[in-house]
Amino acid sequence: MPRRYALRMETRALGAVQIVIGLFHCALGTLCYRLFIVDEDIEETGYIPVIVTLIYTFWSSPFFISSGSLSVTTEKSGTRCKLISAIVLNTISACLSAFGTVILSIACLSYHPENNEYIWSHMVGVMLLQYLLFNAISEVATASIIIHWAIKALYQPEHSEEVS
Repeated sequence: MPRRYALRMETRALGAVQIVIGLFHCALGTLCYRLFIVDEDIEETGYIPVIVTLIYTFWSSPFFISSGSLSVTTEKSGTRCKLISAIVLNTISACLSAFGTVILSIACLSYHPENNEYIWSHMVGVMLLQYLLFNAISEVATASIIIHWAIKALYQPEHSEEVS
């Protein structure tokens, strides 16, 4: 019988948080696409920040959702293979979200319209970038906590019935 590794009960909740962050990322990315590409003139906001932000948003969402799903299933039945897979996938998610934090910070700082008049879409664009930045920072924290708990569970000595 394979050994079961005990993760903390909160891992399931943090996995659900990762799934929700991934869904928010996808939804906010869709809103950014509609705002920056479809509704607005991309020349006003700049090609590079918009394209890089959209690529990051749509490529990171599946990683966040899958790492959250794997964290939930690992907490339910934690075999060694699932635990190592959760560590690897959460590490990839943490690296992606750290990279996204840098990209979105640069995009938030460099996003400014060419004209000086108030346009609601520019304010919405700044707000969407800030929400994406907050989601990326939240994903870094969540994935890091899950990685820490999973590594702790992986190196925990096996409990035998004789010791208890």
